[in-house]
Formats: sequence, C-alpha cells, structure tokens
Amino acid sequence: MESKNSSLVPLSFAPTVSEAPLHTLYNNDKNNDNFFIRNHFEIPDIDIADWKLTVTGEVPNPISFSYQDLTSLSAVTIQSTLECAGNSRATVNPPCEGLLWNNGGVGSAAWTGIPVDTILSMAGVNPNAKEVLFLGCDNGSENSESIEDYGMSIPLPKSRDKHTILAYKMNADILPSNHGYPLRLIVPGWYGMASVKWVKEIRVVNEPYKGFHQSKYYVFVKPGAADNAPLERVSNMKVKSLITSLRRGQALEIGEHIIQGIAWSGVDNIDKVEISTDNGRNWEIAALDPPLSRYSTQTWRYYWSARQSGCYLVSCRATDVQGNIQPIAFEWNFRGFANNSIHTLPIQIV
Repeated sequence: MESKNSSLVPLSFAPTVSEAPLHTLYNNDKNNDNFFIRNHFEIPDIDIADWKLTVTGEVPNPISFSYQDLTSLSAVTIQSTLECAGNSRATVNPPCEGLLWNNGGVGSAAWTGIPVDTILSMAGVNPNAKEVLFLGCDNGSENSESIEDYGMSIPLPKSRDKHTILAYKMNADILPSNHGYPLRLIVPGWYGMASVKWVKEIRVVNEPYKGFHQSKYYVFVKPGAADNAPLERVSNMKVKSLITSLRRGQALEIGEHIIQGIAWSGVDNIDKVEISTDNGRNWEIAALDPPLSRYSTQTWRYYWSARQSGCYLVSCRATDVQGNIQPIAFEWNFRGFANNSIHTLPIQIV
C-alpha cells in the first residue's frame, strides 16, 4: 500500500503501478514515498520467519540463507537509478500497447545489500554456467499463459559485477513492501524489470530464462514482426533527460527563469545536457551537476532569459560520455519500450 504522504499518480490498482509527478524527481533521492512502483502481480504475503533465499542450479554447493543470515554479511550501498522500460509510453505516436506511463517511471535511490558475487562465491559456480536466474515470490499469469513466478535471468558477468546487489534497504530504511521486501535484486544500468522483487531463489543456469516476461514480454517487437521472429531483449537503459521544473502549457512572466531537470544513461555518466527554447533550432549547454555514482541520475539547470511574450517549445537532450545522444523520435516498437526521445514542453511567456 502506498504511503499517505505519497504524491504518486496511480496507473493501475491490481497490480499496483504508480508514477511520480515530474516535479518530485529533482530531489527525490531519499524519498521512498515518491519512488515509482511497477508490480506485475499482487504483493506476496511473506512471513519473514519462514522466508529463505535458496541458491541452486549449476553450483557445487547449494546453499540457503535466512533473512538474519543475509543481513549479517558484509553489505555495500550503491546509488542507482531504476527506470520502467515502458516509461514515457504515453508520448509515443503512433500509439503502442501497455500502461500509459507519462515520464514519471524513473527514480534514484541508495540501495544497501549484499553483492550477488558474494553469494555466488559461497555457492560456487560450475564452468558451464552462463546466466543467473532470480525468481520472486510474486506469481500469476498474463495473456492466458500458465501461472509462474516472476523471474529474470542475467548474464553471469553482469550478475557478478560488484554493483549488482541483493538489496534489503532503500535509502537507509528497510525495503518497503511495494519495492520488494524482504529482498530485491538491483541491476544497475538495466531497465527496472530486471531488478526482481521479493527474491526467493537464485538459480545458476546454462541458458537464458524462457519465462514469459523475459522471452515474450520485455522484448522489442518491430512493426509486422512474425510470431516466431527472433526478438531482442530489453536491457540497458538508454540515455535520457527530463525537464522537471516546468509543466506542460505553464505560463511564465517575461524575465529570468531557471529550468531544472535530470539526466541519466545505463551505459555511462552524462557528458552534457542541452536546452532549446525554439523548437530545436538552436541548443545551449545547461549547467550539469556531477553524478553521485556511476549509475545515479544527474541534475542540471539552465538560466533562461525570456524577453518576449509568446508560445515556446522548451526541449532538453542529453549526451552520455560514450557519445550516445537522445533522438528526436525513438524507434517504434509494439510496447513502446525504451522511449528516450527528446523531452519537449509547450510554455507560454506572458
């Protein structure tokens, strides 16, 4: 259940799906109440006294952990951004399938937990292992598929990356139930569907998981794709930026204004953010704050001298350190995943 102090906007009640208003994103790094929620099934009822994490599959030493066992291990804290793969879907034209997220399916938090590599080192990993499957306690069926636990497998090198963790705290608080209590996976740099909540089992496997969400849902389906066509999996977050200080259609007085926002990328830090106030004809550099970590959002601001009344289109675009830049329009796919097109707002100067 969402907190009474939450500003989240509900998109679905069963399962719970809610997005953050843009104005809350600029400084919400420590506000769990305003962190977006994307659940796929109902929140599982977990008795922490009975809950265990098991490690099975291609491991020489299968092992299990109680909650107390895990929280007694050496922990790390990482600042990491999560974005729903369907974020900004409502802005896609032509329309696509799925819940109509505006732009609030993104958030950054400090996650505390155990590196997955620590757990895998304790269990050992057989030489033929290729992927690590994480299964949650939540389950159900979608599109007449059979009932299954929500799960995602991650390539072994990414699973053993020092930043990939099993988190039991969020911004120094016990992980809220909507965000996966008692334990959730955090896969920095990947879209949020990979960060499995309510984790109960780690299974080391020799091929990618073929569960519904991994093999059939969170994939890029191009127009006219045949049912048996090979599909690319959704994984790394694309470079993106959002204006958080303005509202669509907002009226401002002639004079000086500070435009603020956030930017992030799954593959590297942000190199620059540019602002246009003339529908993309001219671009100027915004002031960019340094990242809190490799995987955090970065805040930016731009000082706009609005000298003439009229209607304006204000846009922002980000470029990451590897040279990836936001496109004017993203490459359409059936479910509107990974929409990182330039964010533009109509603004009136009066």
